[in-house]
Amino acid sequence: MSCMVLPKDIKSSIHLYVIIELAIRSVKHDQKLFESFKVKRPYLAFCTQQLETLNEEFNRVSKFLYKQGITYEKYECFNHSECIYSFNYRGKIIPFQYHGEVLKEQVERKYDLILKQYKGEAYHE
Repeated sequence: MSCMVLPKDIKSSIHLYVIIELAIRSVKHDQKLFESFKVKRPYLAFCTQQLETLNEEFNRVSKFLYKQGITYEKYECFNHSECIYSFNYRGKIIPFQYHGEVLKEQVERKYDLILKQYKGEAYHE
């Protein structure tokens, strides 16, 4: 690991980037599964709505990181449960190590937040 200390807002944005990127991949996977359902319209519409929300947030976070001079480099997975996301910051590669279960919980928390957001919108219609 690097000795470089990142500002707190940049660190939290990098973590958010990772979570949203995984959430987008997961929703796209779900969308493919729902394609085979006989009654698929409500599920697919929900997936589309989730993807729109996630992509908007992902774009905002990506732009913020880019303006800070940070770019995504690569993803590596070890032992099916440990992974490292590497980012380039001012010419240095900064690794962020994650445990699969922790990431899964954070992605699920992100889904819950989106679901609550949609429920709130439904009440206001």
